Amino acid sequence: MVKTILAIIGFIIVLGGAVGYYMWNKPHPKAENAKAILFKADDLFKEYTKDEKAADAKYLNKVIEVTGTVGEVDKNQDGGIMAVLQTSDPTTGIQCSMRDKNINIEKGKEMTIRGFCTGNGITGVSLTDCIIKGQ
Repeated sequence: MVKTILAIIGFIIVLGGAVGYYMWNKPHPKAENAKAILFKADDLFKEYTKDEKAADAKYLNKVIEVTGTVGEVDKNQDGGIMAVLQTSDPTTGIQCSMRDKNINIEKGKEMTIRGFCTGNGITGVSLTDCIIKGQ
């Protein structure tokens, strides 16, 4: 009886380890491989301002492609590039956390950025794992 219980526990541990290994090493989705939802920066901002819950239901964790003017370029806490696309509200923007840490983004330039929507924060709608369309 004890051997059977130990065998079952051992099997569960091995199975859990195998599942964990698979999940850790499975390929992650990339923004460039998915169909994107297209927006102008101000339109995405307005959707979230109008009804954040409804916008999250439609766009959270989906690939969004946003076109707008770069209002700010900075580094985030991970040392990556953060580009902020301007909206009609000067205190908020579309925050784009870029995948490539060595990318050159010019303030004042209009560009199209594609990434995964992570919702609305204090300073605007956030996109992660972003790339510049056409690069």
